[in-house]
Amino acid sequence: MMPPPESEISAAELWLQITSVPRPYRLVPFPRKSPDGKPIGEIAMVVLTQEESMAATASTERFVRKMLKEQGALPQNGEVSAGYSTLFENRCSCEVLFRACKRKEDISRPFFPSIEAVGQKLTTDEIGVLMFHYTRVQSELGPIVSRMSQEEMDAWIERLAVGGSSFPLDSLSLAARSQLMLYMASQLYSSRMASSSPGTPPETVT
Repeated sequence: MMPPPESEISAAELWLQITSVPRPYRLVPFPRKSPDGKPIGEIAMVVLTQEESMAATASTERFVRKMLKEQGALPQNGEVSAGYSTLFENRCSCEVLFRACKRKEDISRPFFPSIEAVGQKLTTDEIGVLMFHYTRVQSELGPIVSRMSQEEMDAWIERLAVGGSSFPLDSLSLAARSQLMLYMASQLYSSRMASSSPGTPPETVT
C-alpha cells in the first residue's frame, strides 16, 4: 500500500486536532428580565454530542415511564397516549437544557444545579425560549447549511461545476438542497430563454 502524500494529515493527527479543539459555544441572554427591562444575564450554550443526546433521551424515557407507572397511567403496548408524548417532550427539553446550558465563565460546568431545577424554577415560556436558542446555536455551529443567499448559491454552482462531484452537497440540509435546485432551474431557464431568438421557442434539449 502506498503511503499517503506528505501534504495529507494522518488519521491519528486529524483525530488529535478534532479532540483538542475547544468546544464551541454561543452566549445567549437568559429569558428573564430585571426591573429595568434588560436580561438578568447570559449563559453559554453548547451543542450536545451524540452521546449526550442519547443520554438525554434515555433519561427522559426512564423519568416519564416511572411517573406514569406511579400514577397508574402508563400506556399499554400499542396504546397511543397524547399525555405520554407531551410529558416526554417537556422532560426532554429539561434534559437537553441541563446538558447544553453552561456557565459562561467556565463552560465545563453546568449552569443549572440539576435537571429538576430546570422544570421547577423556569416557566414553560422560558424553557421554550431557551430551546429556541439551542436550535439556533445548533444550526449556527453545525456543519449543515440550512439557508443560502444568492451569492452563496452562485458559489455552490461554480464549486459543483468545477469540482465535478456531488460530495459537497452532503453538508446541505434537505431544504437547502431544494432551494439550490430551484435556483439552478431558474438560472437554466433564464439562460435558455435569453439564448432563444425573439418570437421563437427555446431549443429542446435532447
